[in-house]
Amino acid sequence: MTDLNDVKKNLEDLSFEEQLQRLEEIVEILDDGEAALDEMLALYEEGMQRSHYCREYLEKAEQKVMLIQNS
Repeated sequence: MTDLNDVKKNLEDLSFEEQLQRLEEIVEILDDGEAALDEMLALYEEGMQRSHYCREYLEKAEQKVMLIQNS
């Protein structure tokens, strides 16, 4: 079962690419539908946290590109 404290701890420890890889793993597990409901809920919450982190990361990268282009 996914420990959300571990998720919060390693959100910033993993690279963007590693976050995406973990998101893909979560989607596969959820799509499979074989996990217990409690585990699926925990995975869904983990996925949402990682998705939010990746979205913010991409927004910051986009802002950085805009700054570079405008300088």
